[in-house]
Amino acid sequence: MAGDPPWPAPAHFVVVGRRWKYAPPPWVIYEAIVEDLERWLCLLTGELAPKVAASRRPDAILLRPWVDSSVTAVELLIEQDGYGSTVTVLAYGDVPQLPDETRWVRYRLGTIFGEALRVWVDEPHE
Repeated sequence: MAGDPPWPAPAHFVVVGRRWKYAPPPWVIYEAIVEDLERWLCLLTGELAPKVAASRRPDAILLRPWVDSSVTAVELLIEQDGYGSTVTVLAYGDVPQLPDETRWVRYRLGTIFGEALRVWVDEPHE
């Protein structure tokens, strides 16, 4: 049921929390991440491809490992927002905040979900 936590928190601390709005409905966002991620996500040099560790159609996805070794998991919570969607992205870690040298993770999540995912879901695909 939407709104209920789909699984226990994957780590003790949320080290990054961001939220984005999209025009398409939740099922489009869910499918773009679960089924088409490799088609729109461009990995940085040395970056591991994320794996879907768990998911609950159409409102929750847990990705592991990803972005940086200090981030143990990235959780995506997808909600209906009018005709579109809102996605809350939570990056989890074992420490209360990211070390200074890994603060770029916030920017990286923005380029992925605030830009690359938005472009993908707003364009028609075959």
